[in-house]
Amino acid sequence: MKQNQSASSIKLFKACRRAYQLRYVYGVYPVETAEALKTGLDYHGGIEMLVRNGTVPDIVDKETAMVNAYATYIHPQMPKFEPEVWFEHDICGKKFVGRLDGEADGAIVEHKTTAMSLDEYEFDLQWNEQLRGYMWATGVNTAYFTMCRKPTLRQKQNETIEEFGRRCFEWYADDTFQKIRMVKVIIPQEHIDSFAQELKSDLRNIISATNENNFYRNTCHCNAWGRRCEYAPICHSYDPNETYVGFERREDYADSENK
Repeated sequence: MKQNQSASSIKLFKACRRAYQLRYVYGVYPVETAEALKTGLDYHGGIEMLVRNGTVPDIVDKETAMVNAYATYIHPQMPKFEPEVWFEHDICGKKFVGRLDGEADGAIVEHKTTAMSLDEYEFDLQWNEQLRGYMWATGVNTAYFTMCRKPTLRQKQNETIEEFGRRCFEWYADDTFQKIRMVKVIIPQEHIDSFAQELKSDLRNIISATNENNFYRNTCHCNAWGRRCEYAPICHSYDPNETYVGFERREDYADSENK
C-alpha cells in the first residue's frame, strides 16, 4: 500500500479505485504529461522564479503569458511568501503529505489555473478538499488563493509563438478580474475539523480496498472533464509483468501532483 497519502491520491481513489490502483499501487504513469498538468506546472515554475529571483521568462508562449499576467496583476498585492513548502501530518498510522505553493504570514498560498469561469471556481472553494486538507495539516484556516484562467485564444496561421504569447498576455488586460484574481479565503474551524473525520474514513476505505484487492472501476470517471481517462488503454488488461507503450513504472512514486 502507498504509505503516504495526499489530497491528489485520495481524490483519485474516490473518483476511481482502478485508476488509483494503477498509479499508486503499481506505480504506473503515462509517459506524456497531460496538457492541463503541463500548463499548471509551467505556470507554477514561472511564479517560483518570480518570487525567488524577481524575474519572469520572456513572453514566448501561452504559459509565460500567464506568468506575466500574474506578475502584473497579482504579485504587487500578494504578501511576501516562501514558495514550495512541504508538509506531512501523521494520521491512522500513515502520513498525509503535500506541498504548499507558498506560506505567508500564517496563511497558505495556492495558485491555480483553470478553464472555467473564475466566479464558479471561487464559489467552489468552500468545498475544496485540498484546501481544507492543507489547512488541517498546517493548523491554519486562512489562504491567499490566486486563480488564472487559461487564455481562450488560438494561435493563428503564420503567427509566431512569441506573437501568440504577446497576444495572450494582452488578453488579460480586458475584463481582468474575470481572468485572473486573488481572494483571501477563511474556512470555519468546524469545516476543517470535519475534514479530519472524512480523511480517516477515506484512509480506512483505502486500507480495506488494499487488503481485499477491491479496486473496482467507476465508469462515470472514464470521460470526466470532457476527456478520456489517461489509463483507458491499460485499464482492462494491465499485467504488472508486461511493458506498455506510453506508460512507465516508477519505483519511487511519491505524490507531487497537486497543481
